[in-house]
Amino acid sequence: MHLFKKDINYIFIILYLCSFLLLNVSCSSDHDEVLPGDEYIYEVHFIDVGQGDAILVTTPDKVLLVDAGLNNNKAASYLYDLGIENIDIAIATHPHADHIGGFLEIFETYEIGEVIDPGVSHTTLTYHQYKTAIDENNISYTIGTKRMTRGLGDNAYLTILHPPDPVPDYSESYLNNVSIVTSVTLGEITVLLTGDIEKAGESCLLHEPDKLQSNILKVAHHGSNSSSTMDFLQAVEPEISIIMCGVNNQYGHPHQPTLDRLNDIGTEVFRTDIHGNIIIKTDGIDYDVYVNERIKLLL
Repeated sequence: MHLFKKDINYIFIILYLCSFLLLNVSCSSDHDEVLPGDEYIYEVHFIDVGQGDAILVTTPDKVLLVDAGLNNNKAASYLYDLGIENIDIAIATHPHADHIGGFLEIFETYEIGEVIDPGVSHTTLTYHQYKTAIDENNISYTIGTKRMTRGLGDNAYLTILHPPDPVPDYSESYLNNVSIVTSVTLGEITVLLTGDIEKAGESCLLHEPDKLQSNILKVAHHGSNSSSTMDFLQAVEPEISIIMCGVNNQYGHPHQPTLDRLNDIGTEVFRTDIHGNIIIKTDGIDYDVYVNERIKLLL
């Protein structure tokens, strides 16, 4: 009887080991089947902050924040929910409140490695508070100009394409047209972030059109007809275009002529007023666009 029990125990052990091995094989098979996003190491978040811009770029090594929207806590809350602990580079494209207001809380909450802006001042209280926060928190400050670069880790970097030094004498919409325009390279994927640049600034960039071609375009100035000329859009040739604007905003952004031009070049358009937060994940070769938990595969 004792020997029979021992034999049964051996049988149970053998059956357990077999089932364990089969389970592992099954799990390995599932794991080896790469699902969308499994291998993605870079992310670009177009944060829905209402009528404003806030764009987060993360790599395994660096965190980049380009603009932070209005001073309405939306950008800071989004970063908190993601578990962001520090920001290596913060770029304020230009000194309008819908781009720098959110930095007031972020500068007080997060450790910031460097702030880059175009070095132009504004008369508003928001701009004064923004500059004061940089000084009081001893944040490294750099005036961003054309050809400046920053590394974002392996195969990832940013290049500032605009404004040049010296800044052109833009007679109209000066603050918009001196916006820092940043090309972010993530492996083979390029994202062009345009701030609120308008036609005059786009014309300046078109002096070097070969530097503009990008997979993903952040449409300038919330989709205003003052920007996104056909020449500029054709130089960029974006597969995906992101418009950042508020629901039923008072400016009527995006304007229909801009939408028509985007349609004419065949780019696919996503909008924060319609889709909310828009997240792009990439392995540096392929990318997915996530919209409100729904995924649209773009390979």
